[in-house]
Amino acid sequence: MNSISAVQPAALLILQQANTQPAENEDKTEEKKADLVQVANGISGEPSKETMRAAFAVNAAFIDVDEKSQLVSDAIAFIDSDKFKISDPIAKLMLKGLLSEKGWQFMQLANQQYEVHGGLTRESLFALTIPQMVAKNRELFTDDEIEIGIKFKDGGGVVVFIPDSEGNSTYRDLVRAISDEEIAALVTGNKEGLFQLYEEFGRFSAAMTKAFDYKEDEGSPMLIDIDDLASAPWIPKPPRS
Repeated sequence: MNSISAVQPAALLILQQANTQPAENEDKTEEKKADLVQVANGISGEPSKETMRAAFAVNAAFIDVDEKSQLVSDAIAFIDSDKFKISDPIAKLMLKGLLSEKGWQFMQLANQQYEVHGGLTRESLFALTIPQMVAKNRELFTDDEIEIGIKFKDGGGVVVFIPDSEGNSTYRDLVRAISDEEIAALVTGNKEGLFQLYEEFGRFSAAMTKAFDYKEDEGSPMLIDIDDLASAPWIPKPPRS
Protein backbone atom coordinates (compact mmCIF):
# COMPACT_ATOMS: atom_id res chain seq x y z
CA MET A 1 0.00 0.00 0.00
CA ASN A 2 2.98 2.29 0.48
CA SER A 3 4.41 1.80 -2.98
CA ILE A 4 4.54 4.65 -5.47
CA SER A 5 2.16 2.77 -7.77
CA ALA A 6 -0.59 2.83 -5.17
CA VAL A 7 -0.65 6.62 -4.95
CA GLN A 8 0.52 7.45 -8.43
CA PRO A 9 -2.66 9.19 -9.73
CA ALA A 10 -2.93 11.58 -6.79
CA ALA A 11 0.82 12.18 -6.68
CA LEU A 12 0.96 12.89 -10.39
CA LEU A 13 -1.88 15.36 -10.11
CA ILE A 14 -0.05 17.25 -7.38
CA LEU A 15 3.17 17.21 -9.36
CA GLN A 16 1.34 18.55 -12.40
CA GLN A 17 -0.09 21.36 -10.30
CA ALA A 18 3.36 22.12 -8.98
CA ASN A 19 4.69 22.34 -12.54
CA THR A 20 2.14 25.01 -13.45
CA GLN A 21 3.45 27.34 -10.70
CA PRO A 22 6.59 29.45 -11.24
CA ALA A 23 9.62 28.20 -9.34
CA GLU A 24 12.63 30.21 -8.22
CA ASN A 25 14.93 27.81 -10.00
CA GLU A 26 14.85 24.35 -11.55
CA ASP A 27 16.86 22.70 -8.77
CA LYS A 28 14.31 23.65 -6.09
CA THR A 29 11.44 22.33 -8.22
CA GLU A 30 13.19 19.01 -8.70
CA GLU A 31 13.86 18.82 -4.95
CA LYS A 32 10.13 19.21 -4.23
CA LYS A 33 9.29 16.46 -6.71
CA ALA A 34 11.83 14.16 -5.12
CA ASP A 35 10.37 14.86 -1.66
CA LEU A 36 6.89 13.98 -2.89
CA VAL A 37 8.07 10.71 -4.38
CA GLN A 38 9.70 9.85 -1.05
CA VAL A 39 6.46 10.50 0.80
CA ALA A 40 4.56 8.34 -1.68
CA ASN A 41 7.01 5.52 -1.10
CA GLY A 42 6.93 5.88 2.67
CA ILE A 43 10.57 6.99 3.04
CA SER A 44 11.11 8.58 6.44
CA GLY A 45 13.07 11.73 7.00
CA GLU A 46 12.50 15.39 7.73
CA PRO A 47 10.12 16.59 5.01
CA SER A 48 9.99 20.17 3.85
CA LYS A 49 6.87 22.31 4.20
CA GLU A 50 6.10 21.71 0.53
CA THR A 51 6.37 17.97 1.13
CA MET A 52 3.99 18.13 4.09
CA ARG A 53 1.44 20.00 2.02
CA ALA A 54 1.80 17.44 -0.78
CA ALA A 55 1.46 14.55 1.64
CA PHE A 56 -1.69 16.08 3.14
CA ALA A 57 -3.17 16.46 -0.35
CA VAL A 58 -2.40 12.81 -1.13
CA ASN A 59 -4.03 11.67 2.14
CA ALA A 60 -7.08 13.84 1.48
CA ALA A 61 -7.42 12.26 -1.95
CA PHE A 62 -7.35 8.80 -0.38
CA ILE A 63 -10.00 9.73 2.17
CA ASP A 64 -12.25 10.75 -0.71
CA VAL A 65 -11.57 7.51 -2.54
CA ASP A 66 -12.23 5.48 0.62
CA GLU A 67 -15.63 7.10 1.07
CA LYS A 68 -16.60 6.30 -2.50
CA SER A 69 -15.45 2.70 -2.20
CA GLN A 70 -17.48 1.79 0.87
CA LEU A 71 -19.22 -0.86 -1.19
CA VAL A 72 -15.88 -2.56 -1.83
CA SER A 73 -15.13 -2.58 1.90
CA ASP A 74 -18.58 -4.03 2.57
CA ALA A 75 -17.94 -6.77 -0.01
CA ILE A 76 -14.63 -7.72 1.62
CA ALA A 77 -16.34 -7.88 5.03
CA PHE A 78 -19.10 -10.00 3.49
CA ILE A 79 -16.53 -12.49 2.15
CA ASP A 80 -15.30 -12.93 5.74
CA SER A 81 -18.84 -13.50 7.05
CA ASP A 82 -20.75 -16.77 7.47
CA LYS A 83 -22.96 -15.74 4.53
CA PHE A 84 -20.15 -16.46 2.04
CA LYS A 85 -18.26 -19.61 1.19
CA ILE A 86 -15.99 -20.57 -1.72
CA SER A 87 -14.76 -24.04 -2.64
CA ASP A 88 -11.07 -23.10 -2.52
CA PRO A 89 -9.81 -21.36 0.68
CA ILE A 90 -6.85 -19.89 -1.21
CA ALA A 91 -9.28 -18.40 -3.71
CA LYS A 92 -10.97 -16.57 -0.83
CA LEU A 93 -7.73 -14.80 0.07
CA MET A 94 -7.06 -14.05 -3.58
CA LEU A 95 -10.55 -12.64 -4.01
CA LYS A 96 -10.17 -10.19 -1.14
CA GLY A 97 -6.89 -8.98 -2.59
CA LEU A 98 -8.50 -8.66 -6.01
CA LEU A 99 -11.30 -6.49 -4.65
CA SER A 100 -8.77 -4.24 -2.93
CA GLU A 101 -6.70 -3.92 -6.09
CA LYS A 102 -9.51 -3.68 -8.64
CA GLY A 103 -12.23 -1.94 -6.72
CA TRP A 104 -13.00 0.12 -9.82
CA GLN A 105 -13.92 -3.07 -11.71
CA PHE A 106 -16.17 -4.20 -8.88
CA MET A 107 -17.92 -0.83 -8.84
CA GLN A 108 -18.51 -1.08 -12.60
CA LEU A 109 -20.16 -4.47 -12.13
CA ALA A 110 -22.28 -3.13 -9.28
CA ASN A 111 -23.44 -0.16 -11.34
CA GLN A 112 -24.39 -2.47 -14.21
CA GLN A 113 -26.52 -4.61 -11.88
CA TYR A 114 -28.25 -1.57 -10.40
CA GLU A 115 -29.08 -0.37 -13.92
CA VAL A 116 -30.57 -3.74 -14.85
CA HIS A 117 -32.34 -4.70 -11.63
CA GLY A 118 -32.85 -1.44 -9.77
CA GLY A 119 -32.72 -1.72 -5.99
CA LEU A 120 -30.94 -4.81 -4.68
CA THR A 121 -30.25 -6.22 -1.25
CA ARG A 122 -26.58 -6.41 -0.34
CA GLU A 123 -26.66 -10.21 -0.54
CA SER A 124 -28.23 -10.17 -4.01
CA LEU A 125 -25.76 -7.58 -5.24
CA PHE A 126 -22.80 -9.56 -3.94
CA ALA A 127 -24.25 -12.80 -5.35
CA LEU A 128 -24.21 -11.11 -8.76
CA THR A 129 -20.92 -9.25 -8.62
CA ILE A 130 -18.47 -11.37 -6.62
CA PRO A 131 -18.67 -14.46 -8.90
CA GLN A 132 -18.31 -12.16 -11.92
CA MET A 133 -15.14 -10.71 -10.41
CA VAL A 134 -13.73 -14.23 -10.21
CA ALA A 135 -14.81 -15.06 -13.78
CA LYS A 136 -13.33 -11.84 -15.19
CA ASN A 137 -10.01 -12.58 -13.48
CA ARG A 138 -10.12 -16.35 -13.92
CA GLU A 139 -6.37 -16.66 -14.57
CA LEU A 140 -5.61 -15.58 -10.98
CA PHE A 141 -7.45 -18.49 -9.39
CA THR A 142 -7.17 -22.26 -9.16
CA ASP A 143 -7.45 -24.23 -12.42
CA ASP A 144 -10.21 -26.36 -10.87
CA GLU A 145 -13.91 -25.64 -11.08
CA ILE A 146 -14.93 -23.01 -8.52
CA GLU A 147 -18.17 -22.98 -6.55
CA ILE A 148 -19.30 -19.88 -4.67
CA GLY A 149 -22.10 -20.08 -2.11
CA ILE A 150 -23.96 -17.01 -0.83
CA LYS A 151 -26.72 -17.11 1.78
CA PHE A 152 -29.55 -14.58 1.82
CA LYS A 153 -30.66 -12.97 5.05
CA ASP A 154 -34.27 -14.03 4.55
CA GLY A 155 -33.38 -17.65 3.81
CA GLY A 156 -32.11 -19.64 0.86
CA GLY A 157 -29.30 -18.47 -1.35
CA VAL A 158 -27.31 -19.41 -4.42
CA VAL A 159 -24.36 -21.58 -5.38
CA VAL A 160 -22.66 -20.28 -8.51
CA PHE A 161 -20.53 -22.62 -10.63
CA ILE A 162 -17.51 -21.28 -12.53
CA PRO A 163 -15.93 -23.79 -14.96
CA ASP A 164 -12.32 -24.86 -14.60
CA SER A 165 -9.56 -23.18 -16.58
CA GLU A 166 -10.35 -25.36 -19.63
CA GLY A 167 -14.08 -24.63 -19.56
CA ASN A 168 -15.20 -27.90 -17.96
CA SER A 169 -17.99 -27.89 -15.38
CA THR A 170 -19.65 -30.82 -13.64
CA TYR A 171 -22.79 -28.79 -13.06
CA ARG A 172 -22.96 -27.52 -16.65
CA ASP A 173 -22.43 -31.03 -18.06
CA LEU A 174 -25.18 -32.45 -15.85
CA VAL A 175 -27.68 -29.76 -16.84
CA ARG A 176 -26.90 -30.24 -20.53
CA ALA A 177 -27.27 -34.01 -20.20
CA ILE A 178 -30.72 -33.55 -18.63
CA SER A 179 -31.76 -31.15 -21.39
CA ASP A 180 -30.64 -33.58 -24.11
CA GLU A 181 -32.37 -36.51 -22.39
CA GLU A 182 -35.61 -34.53 -22.04
CA ILE A 183 -35.64 -34.02 -25.81
CA ALA A 184 -34.86 -37.69 -26.42
CA ALA A 185 -37.64 -38.74 -24.04
CA LEU A 186 -40.14 -36.67 -26.00
CA VAL A 187 -39.08 -38.38 -29.23
CA THR A 188 -38.83 -41.95 -27.96
CA GLY A 189 -41.24 -41.90 -25.06
CA ASN A 190 -38.60 -43.64 -22.94
CA LYS A 191 -38.04 -41.67 -19.73
CA GLU A 192 -35.91 -44.14 -17.82
CA GLY A 193 -32.64 -42.34 -18.62
CA LEU A 194 -34.23 -39.00 -17.77
CA PHE A 195 -35.40 -40.19 -14.37
CA GLN A 196 -31.90 -41.48 -13.64
CA LEU A 197 -30.47 -38.06 -14.45
CA TYR A 198 -33.08 -36.39 -12.25
CA GLU A 199 -31.98 -38.62 -9.38
CA GLU A 200 -28.33 -37.80 -10.07
CA PHE A 201 -29.13 -34.09 -10.06
CA GLY A 202 -30.98 -34.50 -6.76
CA ARG A 203 -27.92 -36.12 -5.19
CA PHE A 204 -25.69 -33.42 -6.63
CA SER A 205 -27.94 -30.67 -5.26
CA ALA A 206 -28.03 -32.31 -1.82
CA ALA A 207 -24.24 -32.54 -1.82
CA MET A 208 -23.94 -28.82 -2.62
CA THR A 209 -26.47 -27.94 0.08
CA LYS A 210 -24.40 -29.84 2.62
CA ALA A 211 -21.03 -28.60 1.36
CA PHE A 212 -22.10 -24.97 1.71
CA ASP A 213 -23.65 -25.44 5.16
CA TYR A 214 -27.28 -24.74 4.31
CA LYS A 215 -29.41 -25.86 7.24
CA GLU A 216 -32.96 -27.16 6.85
CA ASP A 217 -34.48 -23.95 8.19
CA GLU A 218 -32.40 -21.88 5.75
CA GLY A 219 -33.84 -23.51 2.65
CA SER A 220 -31.96 -25.05 -0.27
CA PRO A 221 -29.73 -22.87 -2.46
CA MET A 222 -30.45 -22.22 -6.12
CA LEU A 223 -27.75 -23.72 -8.34
CA ILE A 224 -26.64 -21.36 -11.12
CA ASP A 225 -24.09 -21.52 -13.91
CA ILE A 226 -21.97 -18.38 -14.18
CA ASP A 227 -23.28 -17.81 -17.71
CA ASP A 228 -26.86 -17.64 -16.36
CA LEU A 229 -26.00 -15.44 -13.41
CA ALA A 230 -26.64 -12.06 -15.07
CA SER A 231 -30.38 -12.75 -15.29
CA ALA A 232 -30.53 -13.17 -11.50
CA PRO A 233 -33.27 -15.85 -11.67
CA TRP A 234 -33.95 -15.62 -7.92
CA ILE A 235 -35.09 -11.97 -8.22
CA PRO A 236 -38.83 -11.66 -8.98
CA LYS A 237 -39.44 -10.02 -12.34
CA PRO A 238 -42.09 -7.30 -12.68
CA PRO A 239 -45.30 -8.49 -14.38
CA ARG A 240 -45.58 -7.76 -18.08
CA SER A 241 -48.04 -5.03 -18.97
